[in-house]
Amino acid sequence: MDFASSAPTETPRFFRLPIELRQLIYSYILPATTHFENHIHSSTQEPEKSEYNLTFVRETLGDGIWRVQRTVPKTDREAGNDIVWKRGWIGILAVNHQIHEECVDLVYGDNTFVVDVAYDSIKFRYRWLLPSNLTPSRSYSFLDHFSQRNLLRIKNYVINVEHVDSYTGMIKYNCGGRGLTAGIRQQVQNLVDLLSMVPYLHRVHVHLIDGAISRVRFPSGRVHRVQDEKNCATAQTVLDPFLRLYGVRRAVVTGVTPDYATSLEGQMTSNR
Repeated sequence: MDFASSAPTETPRFFRLPIELRQLIYSYILPATTHFENHIHSSTQEPEKSEYNLTFVRETLGDGIWRVQRTVPKTDREAGNDIVWKRGWIGILAVNHQIHEECVDLVYGDNTFVVDVAYDSIKFRYRWLLPSNLTPSRSYSFLDHFSQRNLLRIKNYVINVEHVDSYTGMIKYNCGGRGLTAGIRQQVQNLVDLLSMVPYLHRVHVHLIDGAISRVRFPSGRVHRVQDEKNCATAQTVLDPFLRLYGVRRAVVTGVTPDYATSLEGQMTSNR
């Protein structure tokens, strides 16, 4: 079991329970997130992670000639895909009010929540581990599914913000251009409004996704509109609301230019 960070600074009475009881609660009763890896290989050494998948595609129609094409798998474009939940029995939370208040902080405060932000939604990505080693997934409306009180207990986040090009935006959301960027920024603002009320955040990983099959170029060599030199500076402004956050213990920003990542990480980890 892998907790993302240590317990809060103020030690609740729960931690004064006998260590045997606390270990039982950690290992069996309460759910927890863990980093999941599923590799099938004959070697005892961990294989190197490939940047590309090789796919055979037809060069031209009717000639029977095939060529190898490099594509980036979708899982490499999103953060938090290795985080799954180990289900547990939470009936102990119903014993009394004190046990509920102290144990529920473990569920929300020590686990990592993966949140996907798009033009029209803020979704909590819930993946859980089955005995068969499968990891089904389900999405919930993040701000509506949890109570406000429990949302303020969450300390560890992986946040994927998807910014698509205008063509894809018109297809998916009937919106493009500046309106698309403004709409995504507003969803980020709604999430930051919540995060700014959390007393202290432990770990926040913000990842900007361009919505294309490749982070840099399509297999044809065409630069994706969101990530080209002209539009990249505009696309990454959807993360500007995160500049309001401060006091985060560890902040990581990816999918943007190095200068912007350094500036945003510095602001999020600084004191007011």
